[in-house]
Amino acid sequence: MRLGITEFLSQELKVLSIKIIIFNTKIACRETKAYNQGVNSFLAFAFRNSAVGDKILCPCRKCVNSFWRDASEVREHLICDGFLKGYITWTLHGEASSSFVNHDHGDVPKFFEQPSEDDDISEFLRDLACGLEDGGDIEDDGSFDPSNKDVAAIHKLAADNSRVISRLQ
Repeated sequence: MRLGITEFLSQELKVLSIKIIIFNTKIACRETKAYNQGVNSFLAFAFRNSAVGDKILCPCRKCVNSFWRDASEVREHLICDGFLKGYITWTLHGEASSSFVNHDHGDVPKFFEQPSEDDDISEFLRDLACGLEDGGDIEDDGSFDPSNKDVAAIHKLAADNSRVISRLQ
């Protein structure tokens, strides 16, 4: 089936919006509603485009696209372990390798950060803040109780770690 330019761009924008939710460091707290919606959208895309029977390769950090899993296992892995870093073009899940981002030339939109040593620290602080914020529940209304000193301290650390520092400031 060939897609017209409008359908192609619409599909590309949907995939891009899923990736923004999943990989953007500001909203990739794995316990938020937005992240869970991103996981569900990824699963729908992957099962529509790359399923073998009722399984897809699991793109979590532990499975690294090496093990075939069903939807509930993949969802659990992506929420508990997170997406494999650097797996931005979902070639193993039905996305064309020439789609939107050309990795051969290192062109990455600015909202997709290249992995670095600081990623683990940022991720740890985000996960810790999410866990303290709501007691580990999946629900997240985007607010926190500033009267809890531990939660406030974690949010400050996460915010300080996410701040862009410029030599011009």
